[in-house]
Amino acid sequence: MSKAANKSARRKQAPQFKKAFLHPKYWGIWAGLGLLRLLAFTPYSWKQPVGKALGNLMYWLAPKRRRLAKANIALCFNDKTETERQTLLKQHFESLGIGLMEMGMVWWGQHKRDHDHAFERSLVRFIGKEHLLNAQAQNKGVLILAPHFTTLEVTGLFISFLTHYHAVYRPHDNELMDYLIAKGRSIQFSNGDQVKPVSNANTRQMLKVLKAGQSLTILPDQRYRAKGHVEVPFFGHNAKSNPATSKIAKLTGCLVVPTFTRRLDDGRYEVEFLPALENFPSGDDYADTLRLHQLYETEIRRNPAQYLWVHNRWNLKHY
Repeated sequence: MSKAANKSARRKQAPQFKKAFLHPKYWGIWAGLGLLRLLAFTPYSWKQPVGKALGNLMYWLAPKRRRLAKANIALCFNDKTETERQTLLKQHFESLGIGLMEMGMVWWGQHKRDHDHAFERSLVRFIGKEHLLNAQAQNKGVLILAPHFTTLEVTGLFISFLTHYHAVYRPHDNELMDYLIAKGRSIQFSNGDQVKPVSNANTRQMLKVLKAGQSLTILPDQRYRAKGHVEVPFFGHNAKSNPATSKIAKLTGCLVVPTFTRRLDDGRYEVEFLPALENFPSGDDYADTLRLHQLYETEIRRNPAQYLWVHNRWNLKHY
């Protein structure tokens, strides 16, 4: 089997621990994991302040990502002054740092030991949860659409407090990181069921879940340059995009429920479920993707610092 074929096969399988992960080449990752584990022990009231401090450190230690985020923000918010954009940039890095602290909470929080009575349940308020539950009651399968905000890690955890679901994720190129991410995001319910990440390369499994009337979370808004992409305006600028949401909905007949998580200043969160999209898919991948982009853009304008600006969404060459 060729190296490419082997990689493709691996991406479709659930990652497993390997003795090879103890090799010295992985020691840097283990050290980083150990630091994250230590940070997870901090009292909850410290998590946002510590996260902001981490974000400020990242701002100076990651100049390439800082320049990319600055370029993305300038592209999307040319109506803001330079001072306003710089403030937003710094707030974004603080948000990234808080996201690291949230990762520790998701990977090792109380919910891992007692999901039904976890402390984390007290942190979230749901808005429009009837939209999700009504969609699920139709037994058509539900695609829970959650764009890439810095609250990515906690979104899956909070949804697990409402419903069982399967989580789609992009396998990491580093096998140890792939294993750690999949393990960290797995959630054990009290009845023995589990939320286990499903590789976005395993299309057959994704379709099977939805055709069985179950729910699946997906994050569809990042750059997509593979065959079949569509170039659709996002903040007024063409972006190479994945029409997979439309295609999956067409193949399975599932309902699509857009979902947004917001981190609040008091240390709590709100998760909002919008009504299931009507007349979706329309049969026009471009029109469907544009419709989704407009939904994302509305939420990003409402909550700009928490969107993932360090991703090269518009395939910028110079920044």
